[in-house]
Amino acid sequence: MQYEKIKKIGNTSESSSSELKALAKLWNGKKEQLKNSDEYSQFLKKMQREWAIETGIIERLYTWDRGITESLIEHGIDAAQISYKSGLSEEKSGNISNLIADQQQTIDGLFDFVKNEQPFSEHFIRSMHEKLVAHQDMVEASTPEGSIIKVKLLKGKYKKHPNNPKKNNGEMHFYCPPEFVTDEMETLISLYKKYERKTPPEVLSAWLHHRFTQIHPFQDGNGRIARAIASLVFLKAGLFPLVIRESDREIYLNALEEADNNNINDLVQLFAKRQKDCILSALNIQQEVEKSNFADQIFANGIKLLKAKHDTQKEEVEKVYRFADVLQKNLFEKLKAYQEKFDPSLKSTNRKDGAIAGEAKNNDSDRNYYFRNEIIKIANKHDYYADTKRYKSWSRLILNTESIFEIVFSIHGFGHSNGVMAISSFTFEKNMSEDSVLNVVNIKSAQQEVFVFNYLEKETEINKRFNDWFQESFVIALAEWQQTIA
Repeated sequence: MQYEKIKKIGNTSESSSSELKALAKLWNGKKEQLKNSDEYSQFLKKMQREWAIETGIIERLYTWDRGITESLIEHGIDAAQISYKSGLSEEKSGNISNLIADQQQTIDGLFDFVKNEQPFSEHFIRSMHEKLVAHQDMVEASTPEGSIIKVKLLKGKYKKHPNNPKKNNGEMHFYCPPEFVTDEMETLISLYKKYERKTPPEVLSAWLHHRFTQIHPFQDGNGRIARAIASLVFLKAGLFPLVIRESDREIYLNALEEADNNNINDLVQLFAKRQKDCILSALNIQQEVEKSNFADQIFANGIKLLKAKHDTQKEEVEKVYRFADVLQKNLFEKLKAYQEKFDPSLKSTNRKDGAIAGEAKNNDSDRNYYFRNEIIKIANKHDYYADTKRYKSWSRLILNTESIFEIVFSIHGFGHSNGVMAISSFTFEKNMSEDSVLNVVNIKSAQQEVFVFNYLEKETEINKRFNDWFQESFVIALAEWQQTIA
């Protein structure tokens, strides 16, 4: 496929994420309380280190397991630690440490860029490239005969020769010819400035990232620069750097291939998911900071001011509990419908078999304590704190055959009562002990990821996302039930 010149962004309404928009609005309203805290400063430093490490792993500049990455994120980039943890030689570890340091300087520079409100330009991109590859002097190139040789890397300068790679199927993938790079980069910058204020950040970021990689203006380092300028879009929107992890690599590359076919939806969805994860992590920090500073806030602001603020926030946050009540009703109706559908079939195999649907609403105190241990266990598995004090309801479907199998959906707080709620789904079996006591066994998550919603998201959008999530989770749960029979 020959190179196609840069195209405008198409219709953004189908690609954009309403959930990210709501979460971003929620976060931007809360981050002022965090920006001067040590906790938030450490959170950002660790995120910048992760970006610096993972952006090189994606390009296969170095590889190791996630444990080494997490150690470097926690303690800092250090050649001796790289050598000790990975088993690489001191020389190779030193070279990798230098590469990561250059990449960290790049992401640090993006924060300064946003703070100082510098103009986005070709000069800025070339300067960023020069710093990014400061310790990378050579790059592989292919001769006309097909031999691989090492050539000197041009730092901060556009390529002088084609750099078209071969795909796995042997076909050539064509990037922008060197003679058109300057014109295409000027077009890219111009279109970015045109769309900057009116395009959702996840769409603009995906578009800018992909169109830049189409041009591939430098000999090497194009992927890292693409992820840097994609991060810049999110930073200018008050959000977080785009961290694409090794675990995302296959999804990421497939999304880029789809974008080559003029469909950036998969890339937008991946970028939006990464931002949502960052925001939820930051909200957890915000709650911890609020708790640690609570006494100081009382003395600094006074009881009267604190009460007024609390009342205002409470009125807003109460919306999420109304949404939760609606989803609870929806959940029970879905499970009740499945009960009516499954029960006759189960009874036809054995009169003792059958299906039963049940629920406990938030004010059902006599049964509200059910499943607390299971909810916490599943929350730990998905790495979040399940708050069941302010709100907790559940719906379940019991399938009675030779054993008792339960499918449970629980609604509860995500974090410490910050206006974000979660729905988790899990299954378990019950068997009878020798003492005639029913024991819960084989507790398993029945979801790819926890369903999260907040009070700033529109109810219609929540319902739309929820229906898709429920169907996926219910299928997982039924597949687990089938396994118990087999």
